Amino acid sequence: MPDQPDLFSAQQEGDAEGLEHIPPFVAPVAAAPSSVTRDPVALRIAEAIRDVFGDFGSEHGLSRGEIAQACAAVASVGEFDARFRVFIKLRLLESLRGKAHDPRYVFNPTSGAALLVYERLGEAGGVQEITMLLDRTREGLLNGSLTEEQLVAKITQARRSLANYTNHLLRLVRTRPIEELLGQRHHHAHTTSLEEAKHLVHAVAEQYPALRPAGTRLIQEALRYTAAVNEFHDRLMQQATTRRDFSMLLPEQYVTAARRASAAALAQVFATTVFDPPHVQITTGQVLTAAAHHQPPPPRQRLPRPPSQPPGPDPVETARAKAALARQRREATVTLLMAGKDEADVTAALRALPWQAAVKHLVELLRAAADPAIPFMLDISREIIVDAAGPVTYASPVTAYRIPDSPQGMDDDTEAAPQSPHE
Repeated sequence: MPDQPDLFSAQQEGDAEGLEHIPPFVAPVAAAPSSVTRDPVALRIAEAIRDVFGDFGSEHGLSRGEIAQACAAVASVGEFDARFRVFIKLRLLESLRGKAHDPRYVFNPTSGAALLVYERLGEAGGVQEITMLLDRTREGLLNGSLTEEQLVAKITQARRSLANYTNHLLRLVRTRPIEELLGQRHHHAHTTSLEEAKHLVHAVAEQYPALRPAGTRLIQEALRYTAAVNEFHDRLMQQATTRRDFSMLLPEQYVTAARRASAAALAQVFATTVFDPPHVQITTGQVLTAAAHHQPPPPRQRLPRPPSQPPGPDPVETARAKAALARQRREATVTLLMAGKDEADVTAALRALPWQAAVKHLVELLRAAADPAIPFMLDISREIIVDAAGPVTYASPVTAYRIPDSPQGMDDDTEAAPQSPHE
């Protein structure tokens, strides 16, 4: 019986030589399944396909007509037909259900990574490539080497690449057998794209406030990818629990289990283990000698039992209700200051209050922004407004934003602001 694969095995999906990623990797620049093209139109068609999947694709794929319409601006019908056949052959485009005549296609993220690699003169790709792209964009912004137009292009490129990788991961988790997830496990061990996206958006918001909508969409895609990674690991954990197979777990998960699991749960590992009986022999003289050298500790005086809980409401539930009421009050305060808008400058409203009330309202805003249960973010500028004759002498501009309930269900035109790096 052949050895069963586990999560610690170096394996590739469906290819014993580890070369299955090569065809979709070279597909954007392939003239035919066995040769490379120098025609720039071929690469532009591949980029157009990548962009349309990043803008309008999902885990359910796109039809051939939708793909052709997106490529009409960069290639003729004949050029698209020729490239489409090559892309199918080299698996840049794959049928949604793996059937030859499936009318819907999905974009192979390996080809998207290849496009990033070609644009960066041969550097490595994948999710790490996207993270490096975000880091380089932030560095270019800070040192002033990128214009506003170049920043928009870089942010859009990173968002589309994240969208394609997320769609691929969701299809893998929700439709493919567990054996295919094993080979992808180490590709998603760490999700640093979200942190890199936050750093970039914070830096962009400081210099180009008009680019906040583009930054918000980038953070939404990073959150969507992070959620897909969590779903990916949840499925692996569920399989490991069902099969009771320790090889299904990551080394980090062993540490987590040892620190958080109960003693009874850890003891189940040795429930069926056979141990040899002890063979230690102790004589009577040894027992008497040990008893003479080790006196028992003095008896401890137990404290009296605490009185039984008096009848009445549960203090824990009372505290929870009080916390929920405080959260509702904070959310109502935020909603009142924002006048029902998704984005509002509350500086004027705060400055119009007496300074004691302004401080109280600002504290409520900060508490609401720090509460993960309230969909609200706060941006406090570093500027200082001085009004010696006003109710509030010193103040900084304060902008409030409401976070959408679900990034996946939001319309593309919905705008939400990122969290400010200022506290």
